[in-house]
Amino acid sequence: MKKFIFNYWKSILVVCCILYLSFAPPSTFNDIPTFDNEDKLIHFLMYAGLCCMLIFDFRLASKKNSAQSFLRYIVYLVFPALLGGSIEILQPLYFGRGGSWFDFLANITGIISAWIFMHIFEGFINKIFVRRRE
Repeated sequence: MKKFIFNYWKSILVVCCILYLSFAPPSTFNDIPTFDNEDKLIHFLMYAGLCCMLIFDFRLASKKNSAQSFLRYIVYLVFPALLGGSIEILQPLYFGRGGSWFDFLANITGIISAWIFMHIFEGFINKIFVRRRE
């Protein structure tokens, strides 16, 4: 457990921030200037950031970066999607906030975009961050 927390503390921190922002009372954010559909942009950025951080942490924690495994895709794609879907279901039930399918769509779009971005720049990321730790 200690090793897991050490390896994934950045991803855990991002998840905690997402949970706070998702379940905080809506009045907490009344003084923040907004624009139309800004919440969709926020959802996109939160879940893109989570997916990028999961990929980054998973690559740093694994000794063999090129090893493809089913677990990688569950961690990168399925976990953030399940987290986002669960939050959208729980918000109206327990926290007095509205859940939205469009918010969930923004979450999924952020996850997929981040995965594509990290896949495109995989060589650069490995060169700069992962191989330095080996």
